[in-house]
Amino acid sequence: MSINCQNNENNRNDRLSDGNINPSSILSSYIKNNDYDFIGTQEMSSNFTEHMENNLSGYKFSGKYRNDFKILRIFFPRIRKLKENNKIILKGNVIYEKTISLPWIPLNIKELYRAIKRKSLMRRIASGVLVQTDELGPVYFLNTHLDYAIKSVQKRQLKRIYKHIYIKRINYPVVITGDFNMEISDKSFKKFVHQLEKINIKRVPINDKTNALKYRNKSAIDHIFIPSECKIVNSGVIIDNNLKSITDHLPIFVEIKK
Repeated sequence: MSINCQNNENNRNDRLSDGNINPSSILSSYIKNNDYDFIGTQEMSSNFTEHMENNLSGYKFSGKYRNDFKILRIFFPRIRKLKENNKIILKGNVIYEKTISLPWIPLNIKELYRAIKRKSLMRRIASGVLVQTDELGPVYFLNTHLDYAIKSVQKRQLKRIYKHIYIKRINYPVVITGDFNMEISDKSFKKFVHQLEKINIKRVPINDKTNALKYRNKSAIDHIFIPSECKIVNSGVIIDNNLKSITDHLPIFVEIKK
């Protein structure tokens, strides 16, 4: 599954406005009830993450925070709540993990000004983990969250991810999840999909719009890629009223077999 755990006040405090149940408990229960093996998350705050870890004792959490605010936390302790990650929640034995920094600063003044105005100027990362699975053996799993405003930055981020994945694919099956903030019709994303197909990684064909109706996108901006040798048993967007309190996206999922 891939899910954007919207970094809002409710999730940061892990408390809904009505105070009945915690967002972390809702998502943890959903994961356990549906027996997911891998979950790629985006925008998980530190408090939300810690509660998830307590609720999901049978799972491992992989990936670092994209901002740690080490110096600012000395003067503003409450800024810790704004820490955010792209954690991978998984079953299986972790062989090794790596958090990759992606390009995030525009290369010209005009785009830099636009990024500041759109509030998209923030460090971007991809969380990677090599995990031993029962069915597929060792699998390399990558999860990310790309820029939403500057096309040239998105293009550079995709290039960095492809370069990283190209090397991993030589030795392992690769699964990629994430909020790419790009539709399949986007020129750069279309090229990225084609490049992955050449190294036997295919996009799961989930095309329904996945972000909130207030945005202009007409189709999915959240995507999952799997090894071409795997068969898709079931896939799609997740419609669950309980999850609406956690995310302004529709989570997506795929069930595969070798």
